Amino acid sequence: MRKELVFSILLVVAMIFWGSSWASSKVLTSYTSADVITFWRFFFALMASIPLVIILRIPIRINGNALKYLFLASIANCVYSIMFFIGINYGAAGKGGVLVTTLTPVFVYLLTYFVHKLQGNPKNMRGNEVLGLTLGILAGICLLDLGNLSVLFSKSNVFFVLCALDWAVLTLICQRVRIHPIAINFYITLFSVLLSSPIFFFEPAMLDIFSFDMHFWIMLCVVAVLSTAIGTSIFYMGVAQIGAEKASSYQLLVPLIALITSYFILGEIPSLLTLVGGGIAIFAIYLINIYKGVKNQ
Repeated sequence: MRKELVFSILLVVAMIFWGSSWASSKVLTSYTSADVITFWRFFFALMASIPLVIILRIPIRINGNALKYLFLASIANCVYSIMFFIGINYGAAGKGGVLVTTLTPVFVYLLTYFVHKLQGNPKNMRGNEVLGLTLGILAGICLLDLGNLSVLFSKSNVFFVLCALDWAVLTLICQRVRIHPIAINFYITLFSVLLSSPIFFFEPAMLDIFSFDMHFWIMLCVVAVLSTAIGTSIFYMGVAQIGAEKASSYQLLVPLIALITSYFILGEIPSLLTLVGGGIAIFAIYLINIYKGVKNQ
């Protein structure tokens, strides 16, 4: 019971790191371009991950099959990061945090369903899953503001939806890797650094970050160290200690924290549609990913 309480507290802290990374990333885009931020985010996340792997004694041996999937996941991770920073540069951080984190689980479920169907092993939907997907579509209508074409096809909306789809693909790829979850995060970060390093040959402003003020470095620390390295590691440890269903339920805090931190850091006031859509989407995620786990226990 004591261990579960400790990890419950740690998971709340991890979700605060994840949620606050949206507002922090918006600040970073005011200093430099998306490709520059992408590389340095991966680089400092890797520097923070190495001590964690050593201290926690995480086994990092991999075979050729795992290497193949980790490389594909790293490509998806690089694409996600570029689209993430471009989207957040054009759009509101709070709305992006709600849109991406709530649409991703819906995309994961839909992709899994269609993969099973193509393999000739269709998955039967439970009643709660059908209701969850229906609510997810309704939430998407609210969050994307489908009644306003100028908003619907805005750059931020397009990039945020692509981010959610990309992260869903990355999630499914990672499910095929049979090594320690923290090792997965370590290798994806390492390969992402290598894949994004050619930016140095095309972007003359790569070293400009060392002349930026302390505000930039604090925000970069939140995004790279607290969110990517520490927050993700805490989440994976929580999965191992208290179970995937319980640990996943804490992710429902991320959209709320993204809205709160965006208000205090950026002064963003969420629209009514974002609040309504976010609330519906959170309930939809519960029905799709968590309610069935509770029923099966």
